[in-house]
Amino acid sequence: MGIFKKANNKLEGAVEGAFGRAFKSSVQPVELAHKLAKEMGDHKTVGVSNVYVPNEFDVYLGKDDFEHLASFEDSLKQELSNYVTAFARREGWTLVAPPRIELNKDDDLRVGEFGIATRTVSAPMETPDAGFAAPPGAMVPPAAAAAPGGMIDQTVLYQEPAPVAAAFAAAAVPRASSARGVLRGRQGDYQLTEPVTVIGRSRRCDIVLTDPNVSRQHAEIRRQDDGFMLIDLGSTNGCRVNRRDVKQVVLQHGDRIELGTTELLFERQP
Repeated sequence: MGIFKKANNKLEGAVEGAFGRAFKSSVQPVELAHKLAKEMGDHKTVGVSNVYVPNEFDVYLGKDDFEHLASFEDSLKQELSNYVTAFARREGWTLVAPPRIELNKDDDLRVGEFGIATRTVSAPMETPDAGFAAPPGAMVPPAAAAAPGGMIDQTVLYQEPAPVAAAFAAAAVPRASSARGVLRGRQGDYQLTEPVTVIGRSRRCDIVLTDPNVSRQHAEIRRQDDGFMLIDLGSTNGCRVNRRDVKQVVLQHGDRIELGTTELLFERQP
């Protein structure tokens, strides 16, 4: 019996999401990152003064996907953990302990299918983490307080195609970078200080553009090694760099990026 059949019995129907995959393609790291962020938002708990989100994630993968991603598992888990932390901070959500992400193999899953089980687990009282512990006087998520061991279990199975995955197919998992960069445009200058900078029309993006030709989440700029990579997030009107259409590209000093009708100048800083 596969993990999701077991989880379904254990969690009394908490397995959700059954979408037909139109084509088979392997699971990509950026796809996992976006779904982990989605799961945090879907399973948040609203307290008196804080919004709590899951901090532990078990990712279940089919045999082929697991073997591929396990080849750089440590780097992948660290990058996903950084992404989850940065996303929670941007949304104003509270993680009661540092995020933990584990990869698991499930032979019942096909290529491109994956599942995510989420839990909210408080840090041990004897070893608090000041960076993630709830503020003094803050209410512990009620569901977590009631669950055995301070846990909430939520499991979801993903089978739908993710357009952003194809754009990231050849991209390696970015590592910590000391590179500094800036985007210059008519609306001002934007410092690229985060591991991932999302650009789009949505107010939730790191860089918000008012151009109606820009998608809500149009593109990402990821700090990678000693540079920056631009990745199209499946936008309607695409991305252009120096007048050429691109899905992903390593940015060079002086590159001109076009998103919709907005032009941004990328500059490396010393």
